[in-house]
Amino acid sequence: MEIIRKLEKNDIETVVNLEEKFLHETIGEDILTESIELPHMYFFVMELDQKVIGYIGSYILYEEAELLNFVIDEEHQHKGYGQKLLNHILEIAKEKEVLHITLEVRVDNTKAINFYQKNNFKTVSIRKRYYSDGTDAYLMQKEI
Repeated sequence: MEIIRKLEKNDIETVVNLEEKFLHETIGEDILTESIELPHMYFFVMELDQKVIGYIGSYILYEEAELLNFVIDEEHQHKGYGQKLLNHILEIAKEKEVLHITLEVRVDNTKAINFYQKNNFKTVSIRKRYYSDGTDAYLMQKEI
């Protein structure tokens, strides 16, 4: 059975491992631990049969939101779980009267770029050397 629920402290190690495995970077245990307590931060996990298979993180401040990290374990991709997580964040953003949501994505992450474009995110600029390895990022935005 699948459920979306708030990220809990005992999920953080799993989330960091997913980030490192698929994003090659992580927000880190300390920041995640602090962030889940903040009222403007929204972190959710996708759980399948009591196992965390992905997560999404965002902050919402006034009329703006930013997607921080978003990952689904590779063996569970292309099954709709990522779409459900993104839809969950977008619904919260609508409830909070957010005007637009932004994100950064590696320019070489075509799978993620295609997913975001399918969800009506548009590339608005490039952030040069955004990632720690020097890779550029696209700044993408979606009107809510």
